[in-house]
Amino acid sequence: MIRYPEFRRRGWRIGSGPTESECKTTTHRAKGRGRGWDGDNAEAMMALACLDDSRMWHTYWTTLWTARN
Repeated sequence: MIRYPEFRRRGWRIGSGPTESECKTTTHRAKGRGRGWDGDNAEAMMALACLDDSRMWHTYWTTLWTARN
């Protein structure tokens, strides 16, 4: 369930358009010419691409590192 007022206050996108666009872009990267992935590796690469596209790369790895130490 989306908390619309909070998400708007934070400036987060709440429409389906950006989500659909991201799905198209991310799957295109995995399915591009000359690319062959098994299921586990494709999922891992798409997760990393999504972290980068959402500009959450640094936050994710900082949080993970902090939780482990």
